[in-house]
Amino acid sequence: MPIDNRPNPMPPYQDPQAPVPGKQSGQGAAVGSLVCGILAAVLGIFLFGGVVSLILAAVGLVLASKAKKEGFSGGLRTAGFVLSVIGLVFGAVGLIACVACSGALYEYYRDNGVQILLDA
Repeated sequence: MPIDNRPNPMPPYQDPQAPVPGKQSGQGAAVGSLVCGILAAVLGIFLFGGVVSLILAAVGLVLASKAKKEGFSGGLRTAGFVLSVIGLVFGAVGLIACVACSGALYEYYRDNGVQILLDA
């Protein structure tokens, strides 16, 4: 109470970034890593998702690293890291396969004199 015995009209200061009970530091980054890893692995299986898979896998790896730096050591971080690596591999293989197929088709149509695709 203040000196003049009137109640203080302002509530006591509370830190707006106070940790939420039950939530560990880095848990959000670990969950984000897991989500990105799942999406990267699923899209990496399909050849058309190669570029998107590579981007999501890179984001997942960065989030897993961030969660580790923040001290989170749960299975979510590990699963996100592993799935991001799998998505990175699948995405890279899919992207290389698409480039190789495009090059082979280009050579085939060029060598056989078919100008339908090249005139567009």
